[in-house]
Amino acid sequence: MKIFITGAYSGLGYAIAKEAAKRGHIVYAGVHKKEQLSFLEQKGMEDGVFLFPVLFRLGEEKDYRILEENSFDLIFLQAGIAEGGSLLEMNIKRIEENYQINLFENLKVLQKYLRRCLLTKQKGKIFLTSSLAAFLPLPYLGSYTSSKMSLYSIGRTLQKELKLQQLKVRLCLFVPGAYQTGFNEYMILNKEKDLYFKEEEGKKITQKQEQMFSLIEEKDYLLLAQRVVRAMEKEKIPNDLSYPFWQKIGIKIYRLISALIEL
Repeated sequence: MKIFITGAYSGLGYAIAKEAAKRGHIVYAGVHKKEQLSFLEQKGMEDGVFLFPVLFRLGEEKDYRILEENSFDLIFLQAGIAEGGSLLEMNIKRIEENYQINLFENLKVLQKYLRRCLLTKQKGKIFLTSSLAAFLPLPYLGSYTSSKMSLYSIGRTLQKELKLQQLKVRLCLFVPGAYQTGFNEYMILNKEKDLYFKEEEGKKITQKQEQMFSLIEEKDYLLLAQRVVRAMEKEKIPNDLSYPFWQKIGIKIYRLISALIEL
């Protein structure tokens, strides 16, 4: 398959890109900065795979032309940002940026890919990345989690629309839990940018969340990458994919107990 993956410079995006290339797929790996292009190519060669690094920045319309100029069998939308902070105190521009990148720009990418599939009558596959954190009301992280929940809702709606419009495109919602990639740590720490009052409470929350994520984060995501790529290779991809399984079950139990308490 010819695959395009955004946010492929590091973390889960790179792990999935590397595994797909290892299994013989042609992988275009999207990165956010020009200096990352040669680094990623070299990194792939050191890991024994060949990748095609491309500059792809969400919000830069000129970068989206790659979707109009290429026929990809599958696109994997992994890129996103994490702006943390109290919803009471955050600068509204930071909240808007979270939604602009995580929701609206990813939707633009989806539209461009789907329109090409419609015009060329080609088959296609989409993996859209949300987050298990979207299903939790995490204090001081609501800007990120709500944007991911909105993206999840859009993904579910698109699945139904694709069937109604009889497009030969399937969409899988990829909903990963907490993995040790550095993404969660950044989100937790950057929320102090807008703490104007209740500062001590904010710092306590930061400390507790750092401790929580250090305990639950999965450190090895090789197995995740292998499972995801096997799902990508299926003729009929799943409607959703979520790992690690124990975190998914844990969130369901938490939500059930919370609902019972509120009754």
